[in-house]
Amino acid sequence: MPGPYRRVPGEEVRATLGGPAAAAAPSSGNSSAAASLAGGAGTSDGGVGQPTRTPSERLLDKAYALVWVVTAAIVIKLSNTPSVFLYDKRVIRPLLHAALVLIGINTVLVMYLAIYLPKIKGIQDSSAWDVYCPRVVPSMALFGVVAAILLIRCTWPVW
Repeated sequence: MPGPYRRVPGEEVRATLGGPAAAAAPSSGNSSAAASLAGGAGTSDGGVGQPTRTPSERLLDKAYALVWVVTAAIVIKLSNTPSVFLYDKRVIRPLLHAALVLIGINTVLVMYLAIYLPKIKGIQDSSAWDVYCPRVVPSMALFGVVAAILLIRCTWPVW
């Protein structure tokens, strides 16, 4: 049985396929990791452990997301952010460029997780990211925090 926080590659697949005998049998790390990445946790919800959400709950989540996106667009428009970043002389350009590089790296990593892994590698379950690429999500979090700090610092003289 996998632990509550960290999944051992292939552990849950061996346990669900053959019981204790299969769990004790040695296997190559590559095939068991590939099997666990396929999402074979044996539950109807994909092994995540969350109950299925109703369509109205999903629609409500999408409505909330739309409200946040529209609010962000209004704030950006009213604060004149694009022209400040492009033309204001008070913006500290090296910090802005460093923040933009970090945002670009995060964009590439999101595309890796959202497009490359599901479409090319066939890894549909996001819980497999911990096994397949365990450092991507923490790296993205770090890059995002550093980019936010750099963006605040580079526009500090303006606002």
